[in-house]
Amino acid sequence: MDNPSTTSSTPVTDAEQAGWQEIEEITRKLTEEFRIKDQTSKSRGYEISGMTCVLSSAYEIPTDNPAVLYTSQPRGSDYAVEFLLHGAAAKRELIEYPDYPQEPYRPSELKERPYSIVEISGKGLGMVATKDLAPGDLIVAERPLLVAPRLLRTLGSVVFNDNATKEQQEAAKSFETEKTIRYAYDRMRPEDQAAYMKLHNAHLHDGSGPLFGIMRTNRYALFDLQGETYTGVFEDLSRINHSCCPNADRRFNRATLSMQLFAARNIKKGEQITTSYCDLLAPYATRQLSLAPYGICCDCPACLDHVESDKNRLRISHLQSAVPAIIKWAANPALPDDLLLRPSLTMLELLESEGLEATRHYAQVLYHSMLIYSALGESSTNECLHFMARWAKLKRWDAGGSNPAERGKHDLEKVEIASFARRLLATGEGAAVVFVTEVN
Repeated sequence: MDNPSTTSSTPVTDAEQAGWQEIEEITRKLTEEFRIKDQTSKSRGYEISGMTCVLSSAYEIPTDNPAVLYTSQPRGSDYAVEFLLHGAAAKRELIEYPDYPQEPYRPSELKERPYSIVEISGKGLGMVATKDLAPGDLIVAERPLLVAPRLLRTLGSVVFNDNATKEQQEAAKSFETEKTIRYAYDRMRPEDQAAYMKLHNAHLHDGSGPLFGIMRTNRYALFDLQGETYTGVFEDLSRINHSCCPNADRRFNRATLSMQLFAARNIKKGEQITTSYCDLLAPYATRQLSLAPYGICCDCPACLDHVESDKNRLRISHLQSAVPAIIKWAANPALPDDLLLRPSLTMLELLESEGLEATRHYAQVLYHSMLIYSALGESSTNECLHFMARWAKLKRWDAGGSNPAERGKHDLEKVEIASFARRLLATGEGAAVVFVTEVN
């Protein structure tokens, strides 16, 4: 295992060095514990060859390429996350992300958390609002307890004997996977370990070890490193129950290593806060299959009346960007003012009736409505600003990729040009050439 004082380009403090030595001692004991167990692995139908894991300090990039790499991120934070990474390249991609690391967002108006974790009848523990929340309000920005790839590698190569049974092979995979997670778990702070072990485990009877069972039950997909999906387990966010009509949405912010949960629609004090564990626009039968591993039989309105809901969600799933159509309509005075407005508002009502404010489709229709009202001129300014504000509140938590504000400004400029051409054409002055030149 590499010592950070010899391989890192960043100076290591005495406190960090002492912490490193403590971790090395814990790991030595843990390795010896598992090595004793591995000596009897032949009787279980397999052997272990080689141990290819490395511990590394926060900013150290190992010179070799271990199969599994353990690290705490970010450096110097009292709110650090334990990471289990596949190789040095994954760590490099993690720590070289733009603006990394930053502290999780803490708005000044959020003096105390607006939720509590309480018992929910028939659903175990869940999250309940302790104050009224409006669409776009931040509920929590939480760092995970543990981050690991969805498909875990084992610390050593598992070589099965010729006579190993299927049951022995499955048991071996479970044992070695549990061992891989155990290294990361034993590096966590005691309070984080306690929080992890209190989470629900829906995999008590399928051969999964306790650590892996809890991980499978409570993890969210976060981001990709080197083409692999990494997932995270959270103390509070993993308590949120599922609904196919969720009232909250979430975004993971790479720069702060935190999941941001925000209200997707009005949430009353005392109301349960819910999120989605599956594809909300998938048919009822598909959603139920996705939820089965969690032991969930959803009883939300969309599932109770799934025949009609499936039809509505299929229609919503076909929704595409209408920006090009809005620009063309805005430039043509021969087309009715409400040609696109009526279907846009109808779609918005359908999304709200299905409880799908947490989907990208809802924000998309708000955006379309904003552009349409903008094209209708000064008489519709208040409506345009109304939809602009609603869209901006939901998009403020987008992290990475294109800037929503810049995109909105760009599209509004196009619509204004088209609308100007519409007015000129309506008066017979003609502006088709100007419009084609500016918009295209």
